[in-house]
Amino acid sequence: MGDDAAMILVLDEHLKEEKRIPIFPAGQGLRIPKPEKPDLEASFVIEKDGKKIIVFLGSGSLSPQRDSAFIFDPNKGSIERVDLSKFYNFLRQSFNQLNIEAATFIHGEFAFGIRANTSSPDNFIVFSAGDIHSPEFRRTVKVKLPVSDAGMSGMDYDEETDRLFITFSSENTPNPYVDGPIGESYLAIIDEARARLQNPELTISSLTRLGELSIELISQKIESVALIKGSPELLLVADDDKGGTILFKLRF
Repeated sequence: MGDDAAMILVLDEHLKEEKRIPIFPAGQGLRIPKPEKPDLEASFVIEKDGKKIIVFLGSGSLSPQRDSAFIFDPNKGSIERVDLSKFYNFLRQSFNQLNIEAATFIHGEFAFGIRANTSSPDNFIVFSAGDIHSPEFRRTVKVKLPVSDAGMSGMDYDEETDRLFITFSSENTPNPYVDGPIGESYLAIIDEARARLQNPELTISSLTRLGELSIELISQKIESVALIKGSPELLLVADDDKGGTILFKLRF
């Protein structure tokens, strides 16, 4: 799901397109105009009534347009919009530039990654519990990096190995709304994540500069990361802010 896409793209295990599921009214085209888009920048999978559902989160970077979540039930093919303005307004008391760009589910808690920019240089992970319809704030963890210009862009957690995967990308922009020139992208792999995330700060001492792994990853703005089930591989998603998307597989 793209941040300005009007539909969900469904891929098979070989990353070939199976179908597209409209999530917004027809007539808006493939891309929703920037002032109107819900800015779905993060997603995660949870269980409801014993079945898996996918939650797509608006970034909260523009209110009220980006203050919603969309719950997709692949078993029914249904989509439900959830108003998160109350929770987002609560977060805005601590973050005057709210920009949720990453999310995952860690041992019964939602983890929301708040992206930094040049005028607000710190990244954070906000934890909440409860139902996705009414999240309850728990705590905030500040993410400390060995580089100064990278904002959190994606996150996934593997409960079996207690390992957290986070992507970061650099972008020369002073706020969450304006797109800027794209720089480097990075990957962090955090072991023993649950214990480390109980502290008020998560210090990441080592980052993998993705452009050093392959020429194909140079100057790519990595927007998301997901662990491929049953395989030591990650799926990275790059977005050029012009409607183009590229998928990369990374073995670790």
